Amino acid sequence: MFLSRNILRNGFKLLNNAQRMYRAALVHDYGTEITIQDVKDKNPGDHEVLIKNETAGINHADWIMRQGKYHIKPRLPFTPGGESIGIVESVGKKIKHWAEGDRVLVLKQGFTGAFAEKTIADENFDIIVKLPYSLDVELAPALSAYATAYLGMKKLVTENRGNSFLILSSQGTLGFAAMDLAQNVFEGVVFGASDCEEKLAIFREANVMSTFNWTDNKLSRNVREKTFGKGVDFVIDTVGGDVFHQGKESLKDGGHILSLGFSSLVVPQLDLLDLHRLNGSVSAVWLHGKDKKDIISAIEMISKMFDDSLLSGIKIRPYPLDEINKCYQDVQDSKFFGKAVLTMY
Repeated sequence: MFLSRNILRNGFKLLNNAQRMYRAALVHDYGTEITIQDVKDKNPGDHEVLIKNETAGINHADWIMRQGKYHIKPRLPFTPGGESIGIVESVGKKIKHWAEGDRVLVLKQGFTGAFAEKTIADENFDIIVKLPYSLDVELAPALSAYATAYLGMKKLVTENRGNSFLILSSQGTLGFAAMDLAQNVFEGVVFGASDCEEKLAIFREANVMSTFNWTDNKLSRNVREKTFGKGVDFVIDTVGGDVFHQGKESLKDGGHILSLGFSSLVVPQLDLLDLHRLNGSVSAVWLHGKDKKDIISAIEMISKMFDDSLLSGIKIRPYPLDEINKCYQDVQDSKFFGKAVLTMY
């Protein structure tokens, strides 16, 4: 009898443990393939929220981190991923702003933990934003890109309308977010530039004024031809490298260049004499370097803009979690011009 009870008790314990597992992507060594493994579920701490993920956004920075070349280098093994959308499954004792059943966007300040069926977010460290259920769950991972572009652009454009924008983009996510905002929120005249015809065709589908291929190194001349020799008010650069400098030379007198990233992996060096010559200025935005309240406010505002149909959205390509290595490769090879999203369903 005693033996039977022990067996039964242990059986329930094993069953309970088996039920408290979830699948997660794991990097065991930098530069190697990511594996999908079962990992033990966790209970949230006092200030933590446990989220059952629906989708997660893959960014170029995730690929760089996997190679061990990012400025943040997690201890191995680790689950990659810095942003996910999901449903709150449980909350810690001191959590007041979120409850079971809420849909939330999570930005992990450590840039790890999102590429899994579940993730834990710390309210004192990570960014957690409640989202409406009406927002497309596959589009939602693009909110951080929109917030990045919005925070950079709103200080430049303020109340002026009719400004001209040149968007430089090779990956599509940040560039298309900036284009969408420039057209539909800041009511500007938008030009798009990229490195191949397929990407330029997507810009044209969005009804930009003109498109340019920067690979001929004639970007500035071509832009000035389309702007009656003046150049543009604002250049939004997401590429870096030589493309940044081509964009800079496309500015009109007194123009401004906003740097949102370096998809080329080359950080441009700037000569201040160039800015003096152009009477120009430059600024940059890194979302995770902004004040937490500003980030949350921007994401909530962008979410409402989508809810009110003020924004067009960007192209999304979903990948099942099991295809994470293919997704990474496609991001690396720039095979898709838009937002790559992992799905957990």
